[in-house]
Parts: sequence; C-alpha cells; structure tokens
Amino acid sequence: MNINWLWDSRLKEGEARKILKDANHSKFDIYAEKLFSRASDPKMVFSIVDKITFCKKWPCIKKRMRKDRWLKARVIFWQTMYECIHEQLKRQGIRIRESQEVEIPAERMKLAQQIRDIRVKLGYTQKDIAKKLGVIQQYISKIESGHENVSIDTLTRIANVFDKKLVIKLS
Repeated sequence: MNINWLWDSRLKEGEARKILKDANHSKFDIYAEKLFSRASDPKMVFSIVDKITFCKKWPCIKKRMRKDRWLKARVIFWQTMYECIHEQLKRQGIRIRESQEVEIPAERMKLAQQIRDIRVKLGYTQKDIAKKLGVIQQYISKIESGHENVSIDTLTRIANVFDKKLVIKLS
C-alpha cells in the first residue's frame, strides 16, 4: 500500500526525494523524520534514502522522533532495521561514522556566549536566571551551549532579567 507520507507538507514528493538524497541539506532531518515516522515499507524508504546515509543519520532522526511519544513503536521498528543494516555493512567492511550532533550555527554560538558572559559578569547562576524566567536550569544551559534556538520573545525576556536592552545588529 502506497501512503502519502507528505500529507502535511506543501512540498511535492519529487522535491522531498531530492532533499533526502543530500544528507547535508538543511531540511534533511525534517523530511527524514516524516518519512521514517510514517512509512513501514523498508523497500520504499530505501529507494528514497540510501542505507549508508540512514545509518549515519539515524541517531539524529531517532532523537527527533522520540519527541513524539506516539512514534515509540516506529522508533523501535527503525532501530531494529538500523541494527541489522549496520551489521550487514560492517560485514561488508563498510564503517559508518554516525552524525550524532547537528552543527550549531556560528551566530547562535556567538549569541550563547554573549548571554553567558553577561550572566557571569552580573554574578548570576544559571539557576538564578531560570527562576527569574520561570524555566528550568537545564533550559538555560541549553541556551548558553547553543543547543537551543531561542525566539526573539525569549531573548527579550532574558534581556529584561539582565536589565539590558535587546539590540539586533545586521552586519
């Protein structure tokens, strides 16, 4: 049975397939998550994403899928597929270096460092800032490490806690 795995996307299947042929495409993880969370036919899936790319990218895809508790069975299914394929490739002498982490953009890292520097200069702990913002300390840690892509609203709230103005400069 052929399913429409792009039912909530404006993208045509041909365009999505093109994205999924390029593991470095900025939208690869988004469309890979859609594909693996909605398709149960490995033959169809591996006609779109090659097995080596799947093995390299599976940790990132799995991380995205685990955010939706409804996908637990799909994660287990594809994890089993991953283990089998990974073992087959190993027997063929193909070693896979998995991409565990998405590269953090330099601009986000610069902003994260600025937030951390201001916090430290003012003598606040992450826990202090978290309490003032009404969030958990781990969220502040994610912001300061660049792992959280914060909104303008969140940046404004952080600036207010620091008693600073939010200024965005484009160079």
